[in-house]
This record gives sequence, C-alpha cells and structure tokens, in this order.
Amino acid sequence: MSLPKVRVNWSVVRRHKAIALVAVFASIVLLMTAWSASASARGQMVARFDIARGRYEVQGYGLPMPWRAEYAGLLQRRYGVNFRTVALCIVSRSLVAYVDSYNHVSVRAVNRRFGHDVFKECAEEARKNWELVHLMQSRRER
Repeated sequence: MSLPKVRVNWSVVRRHKAIALVAVFASIVLLMTAWSASASARGQMVARFDIARGRYEVQGYGLPMPWRAEYAGLLQRRYGVNFRTVALCIVSRSLVAYVDSYNHVSVRAVNRRFGHDVFKECAEEARKNWELVHLMQSRRER
C-alpha cells in the first residue's frame, strides 16, 4: 500500500510565513514598548526587593560631580549604602524613570532606618572635603 501524494500549495505556505513574520515583529515591538513603559514600576519593585534583603543602594546617572567618589565612599563606610553609577550623560527616558523610582523607594527607606537625611549629610561633607583638598593643592602650586 502506497501513501497518497500530498500536493503542497506554496502560495499558502509563503503567505503564512509572511503573516508569522509580521506577528513576530509586532510582538517584539509590543514587548519593547511594554518593557519601556514599565520602567518606573520595575524600579520600585527591585528597590523593595533589595531593601527586603537588607541591601541598600542608591543609583546615579549623568555627569558626575567631582566629589562623587568621596560621596560614595562615605555612604558605604558610614551607612553600608552602595552607590552605583548606571549611566553617564547619555540616558533613555526609561532608564531615568527606573532609576528615579528605585531611588525614591531606596532613599526613603535608608533615611527612615537612620533617622535623618544621610545622603544630604554625605554629599555636603564630600563636597567640603573635595573643596578643601583642591584649595590646599592650588595654594601649594602658587
């Protein structure tokens, strides 16, 4: 007994491939849009998860102030708060939304834990230390 010959309609196959390709492309675009739109919610969620694990972090982007390294060191040494640079000058809207939402949750939790604005304290001291060091260096150069 022989198997019947199957006749393939190649125009139908090509049409279905085209439809599948369009569907895949549309799905990718939709997922990318949803991922970008959910940046703020993802930032809050990840910050809450980190805080629940006892991990305190603040994230930064943009051109760093000259005393950023000193600031990060003070946060780490005094309060166990990690400072992480996630981008420099070129940032997307979704990254800004993510980082700002993450920091909103994280900063409030850290300040609540220590009872005062530790970020302002460390930033002011880091700036003063940096200015003092650079003032002394400029006087030595004269």
